[in-house]
Amino acid sequence: MIVAFGTDGIRGVAGTWPITAEVATAVGRVAAARAPARRVIVGADPRPSSAELSRAIAVGVASAGGVALEAGVLPTSAVGLAVAADPGALGVMVTASHNPWTENGFKWLGAGGRKPDDALAERIGHEIGAALADRSQASGGWRDDAHAAVFAGWVAAMDAALPDRAAIAGRRIALDLANGAASSCWPWLVGLPVHWERVDGDGQVNEGVGSEHVEALCARVRGAACAAGLAVDADADRCVLVDEKGTRIPGDALLWRLALDRGVSGLAATVMSSSALELSLPGVDVVRTPVGDRFVRAAMDAGALPLGGEESGHLLFADFPAGDALLAGLRALCAAFSVAPTLAEGFSGFPRLPRCLLRVPVAGRRSLADWTQLTELTRAEEARLGAGGRIFLRYSGTEPVLRVLVEGVDGDAVTSIAHALAALVQADRP
Repeated sequence: MIVAFGTDGIRGVAGTWPITAEVATAVGRVAAARAPARRVIVGADPRPSSAELSRAIAVGVASAGGVALEAGVLPTSAVGLAVAADPGALGVMVTASHNPWTENGFKWLGAGGRKPDDALAERIGHEIGAALADRSQASGGWRDDAHAAVFAGWVAAMDAALPDRAAIAGRRIALDLANGAASSCWPWLVGLPVHWERVDGDGQVNEGVGSEHVEALCARVRGAACAAGLAVDADADRCVLVDEKGTRIPGDALLWRLALDRGVSGLAATVMSSSALELSLPGVDVVRTPVGDRFVRAAMDAGALPLGGEESGHLLFADFPAGDALLAGLRALCAAFSVAPTLAEGFSGFPRLPRCLLRVPVAGRRSLADWTQLTELTRAEEARLGAGGRIFLRYSGTEPVLRVLVEGVDGDAVTSIAHALAALVQADRP
């Protein structure tokens, strides 16, 4: 039996395979076996299914003779920081990130708080399958409450990473924590010199709130005359900013502003990020990676790059071992307000190229390289887009769809080209 790891661990509907207590126990057993000193830090977001799954992981760790350090509800970054600070540990985070509250999953954080590469993820999947079949128990394991210690480590890291808060001091900022893990960080947030307008409440994780549902945040920004809005997802590794007009700022614009603020000579971005990055950052080497923040981090490590990110709002810093949405959002706010009186003006220099992204259902994964008609049409249409224009096609890693991304200076051409490519895909199925 093999439990497959995807781009970001294991995800699915809670209570159905593989998001079950049985699999969670096996995850804990494998984590204990792989941790250098058999210490496993277990964190979670507050979905209804998280408590049971977290306990099952801890039981698995202990049954394999390891020490389960139960961090409780905290952001993924807090677990990553704790792992980075403890060479003898690794971490498991129970979360489905920005997915609906009915889903859950397991993120694996190895040495330095990093996610596994493809080869290691495949081996871990095999080992979890073997652990499901082998129920033998070792002696000497136990569980320990580590919430206070892990949270204290996160607070210390955030204070060190955000020393200058003058640019946001006294501003009214709407805040949406997605009813998620970042809610546990409220004691630190209220210590910042900011007038917060909380948007999330007592509902379910990600339900109508968070980084994927910013409508309420935008409305609060306008209604309460806020200077900005900040939203994160359930495990607080993805952020969204909204300006004073209630307009969402593209994730790539955050990366652009931070690149200027930090004076970087190079950064990492995925193939889905806008080519406006290259156009607006002359002299900056933009290294392109596959989709997924673990690929961005790997490129940063390999090239000693200080900054990286995804259009979705995952932003990474070389001086902070784990992706943290609150840090990313606050740093971007400070950077923008340090050069302009309003957030809209602070991001006004980023060229927003028109883009169209379509999800085209497919029956199978036909080789794109051998799809002659699609290749020829792509080549012909890309020539029409001009400087900065591009077409990018990729299969989803989790759904039976082909993603068609078209970007260029002419919005009408971008839209028509995207739909022409989608129509060909639908009409020319094998």
